[in-house]
Amino acid sequence: MTSAKRQAANQRNAQHSSGPKTEQGKRRSSINAMQHGLTIPVESSAWAPLLQSLATLLESEGMETAQARALALCILNYERNLHDQRKRYPGSLRGAQYKPGHAARYLKRAANQLIKQCKGLKN
Repeated sequence: MTSAKRQAANQRNAQHSSGPKTEQGKRRSSINAMQHGLTIPVESSAWAPLLQSLATLLESEGMETAQARALALCILNYERNLHDQRKRYPGSLRGAQYKPGHAARYLKRAANQLIKQCKGLKN
């Protein structure tokens, strides 16, 4: 249980972190999510053309259509988040540098690794 002293401190601290106060600050913070585009569904993003080919690849490995599409969406979401992180913070993520022209090759490699890991999970 929280002590009265700790609760009072929490309430005081909460007054300092209540978000932007000015109209300019509110406008600026309202577009935070739109700057990177990660809130846009994969189907509407620049990654959309890869969705069907990745889902087809997963289906060729024996997955059902719905499962293949769901996994393809997860892979593409992961890859586009990783791509965004690498753009924003160069050198902060280990591994090979992402090259946009090689997206299909990276995704195929990622899908093959996931397939290998998931084959033992089937009932």
